[in-house]
Amino acid sequence: MQNVDVLIIGAGPAGLSAALYLKRAGVSFALIDKSAPGGKLLNIAEIANYPGVMPTSGFELANALVNSVTSLGVEIGYGDVSSITKVDNKFITTTDYENYESIAVIVGTGLSNVPTIKGEKTYYGKGVSYCATCDGALYKGKDVAVVGHEEKALEEAQYLSNLVNKVYLIIDDEEMHASPIMFESLKSKENVEVLFGNVLEIKGDTSVTSIITNDKELMVSAIFPLSGEKSASSFLAPLGLKTKNGFIHVDENMMSEVPGIFAIGDVQDKKLRQVVTACSDGAIASASVSSYIRRMKR
Repeated sequence: MQNVDVLIIGAGPAGLSAALYLKRAGVSFALIDKSAPGGKLLNIAEIANYPGVMPTSGFELANALVNSVTSLGVEIGYGDVSSITKVDNKFITTTDYENYESIAVIVGTGLSNVPTIKGEKTYYGKGVSYCATCDGALYKGKDVAVVGHEEKALEEAQYLSNLVNKVYLIIDDEEMHASPIMFESLKSKENVEVLFGNVLEIKGDTSVTSIITNDKELMVSAIFPLSGEKSASSFLAPLGLKTKNGFIHVDENMMSEVPGIFAIGDVQDKKLRQVVTACSDGAIASASVSSYIRRMKR
């Protein structure tokens, strides 16, 4: 078992920012992730709203964030967390690779995709994808659908519109939580059709051939369902932490209702999920954690 003052779970923008600040503060910590460092930035075609940075790919921005941390000597370890328990005043984090004992834990695990449409799980990897930049090129010249009501859905639709024959952008919520400017830009494209409603079923044979909406069947070769994202926080269940639809409520210090458990980035119950707010969360949490560690060691 590895003993550290702080364990950071998740090496996305939020976790990397927390690691950067904790390293500079001289706090003992470990940073782990169950996948590649950079988080969902790795799957975003373009980031055009990060202050001080000209429009760039998510991959390039992720690389820059990772390099800013590793250049200080921070190691990013692997670990898929299964549970966190509290023994006395320490947290025991169990992963599939190594276990950790820490005074505090910073949770920056972001979102995970949960199938919500009939046929979604069946055709995953066979026309169902959650990453346009990863799989969009497979459907060049074909018709596809993007489902969602947040910024990511518009970003994916924008990217796909430059590759495919036609994009059906299906807004599945009465209120769209995304940039009006980007939405208007998409609507003006000849190969983008905006629909409002829900996808009831995904149909196909060996791969996706069509989708059923509230009032029609659309013939498509792929669908990108982007509304089934839930917070990746189930491993906190042993702590009895109350969440809102899986999202963690925190105070102004990024601390949850369980002292010593901090939450940053998309896993939080928050209104705006952007790279810049994730980085801000990480910076604030690092200062709060440092103070918490000092109090606990007295």
